[in-house]
Formats: sequence, structure tokens, C-alpha cells
Amino acid sequence: MSLIEIEQPPQNSKKFPRFFVGVAISMAIASLGLAVGALINLGGPGGSKELGLGQTLTPACDNAVTFLYFTSIENREDLSITLNEIQMSNISSNCAGKDFIITARDNDGEVLPLSRDANGNIYTSARIHFSKFLGIDGSVDENGNLTDMFTLVGGNPEAIVVQAIAGLDAIAPLPESSPGVVNWDLSAPYTYWELSKESNSVSIVFNPYPIAGESSVAGFLNPRRIKLFTLESTDA
Repeated sequence: MSLIEIEQPPQNSKKFPRFFVGVAISMAIASLGLAVGALINLGGPGGSKELGLGQTLTPACDNAVTFLYFTSIENREDLSITLNEIQMSNISSNCAGKDFIITARDNDGEVLPLSRDANGNIYTSARIHFSKFLGIDGSVDENGNLTDMFTLVGGNPEAIVVQAIAGLDAIAPLPESSPGVVNWDLSAPYTYWELSKESNSVSIVFNPYPIAGESSVAGFLNPRRIKLFTLESTDA
């Protein structure tokens, strides 16, 4: 199993809901097939190493998937750091029809909670289905967005929010009733669009339900607890 070790570099800002300032870390990883996951090592006891640029893993469906995660710091006396979002990009169309499974683990290898719903159910993984583009009428809008391009499998869509970041690639102009006025009835989308060969991307936002009697960030995962992420790909 391949391993990429990193230390947290100076981080870039990203806006999240009020009182939060977001930061992000990125690295290249790849899925390794059924029951075998790529590892992103976040360091731990004994120190850490810088991210090895250019390192890739041999995937089941792709050469390398770019993995970016965002954390936030609540601006108050007892600063709280939370894991808010994961983005995966540069996903090959070869992965369409497969599921990605993301988990976070601590120094002991134990799986960590990523989110929770209003009923107190804890989600220790996020399983995301990457849909194939079948060209069904009405499945693509005028902007090339494929309905349910990425969807959450076996979780609560309010606790873990999944959304495609980019749409399909245009391969032909849409019909127009007059210059600049689109006149397309959403039929035969395969005539105008295709799945990107290498640049598909998805956002996974963690939105844990508040825990009664605790602070507003209770229920969010503290990224300081994360030793590594694992990413698996498997048939749906």
C-alpha cells in the first residue's frame, strides 16, 4: 500500500459560515480498488515530512486524484478547529459508475466520525457514487450540469452534502432560436455534451447536527485528531 506523508503547509483562506475562517491542504492521491485504499498521512508522534511533490499512486480507475480538504478556525477564546469539506478533482471518466469511500483515522488506526445527523447517527465514512453519463433526455441542463453526477450512498444527505463542482464538457453548440438565445428542449444531451475525460470534481461538505447542550462546533471532527485519510474505489 502506498503512502504519502505531509506536514501542514501555510494555508489558504476559504469562506465558510460566519465566525469561521477556512484553510485548505491539497495533495495528489489515487484510489486503489476494492478494499484497498490510498493513504494520506498527516504526521503524528515522531514528526512528519513534507509532501513529496510528483508522487502518485497506481489506481484502479485513475492515475491520480487531487484531494483537497478545508478546515475552519472559530474566532473565539477557546479556538476550535473543524473539518468542513473535502474536494476531489481531476477524476478520470474511467471512474464513472464506481463508488469512492473516504475515511479518516487517528494515530491508532481507529476510524473517526466525519458527521452526525439529527437522530444522533454517526457517519465514519463518506461513500460517493460517480454516475455514468447515459445521455438520458432531461438529465442535463443548459449549463451542462448532469443531474446527480455525484451522490451520497448510505448516508444522510443533510449531514454530508455532496455536489459536483464542474459539469460536462461541451462538444457542440446548443441550438438557438436567434443569435444568443438557446432553444434546446434538453433532449439528446449526448449530442452536445460528454463526460470530461480527466477533470471531473466533487465537493463533500460535513454538516453535523448540533449536539444539545454543547458548543456550536461539537460534532465537527477536529482535524488535529486525523493521522491519515483513506480513499477506496469500488464497483457500485
